[in-house]
Amino acid sequence: MPKFAIAFVTPTKEGVLKHRIIESADRDSALKLFFNEDVCEYYSPDEQGYHYFKEDFFDTAVNNGSILECE
Repeated sequence: MPKFAIAFVTPTKEGVLKHRIIESADRDSALKLFFNEDVCEYYSPDEQGYHYFKEDFFDTAVNNGSILECE
């Protein structure tokens, strides 16, 4: 099963760096697991919160998130 290295700077004044390596079937499920276990406290813990997290994660203007597939 692939592993993904995920890093994310929280949307707070302090900008805390959260990072983790997750083993998952694909990139989307790895990102969902990271959201549920590591950062959902900064968003609503539902699909709408996950949607906002993904917007922040992939926003190229602020570069809050990064995901890489590990070998």
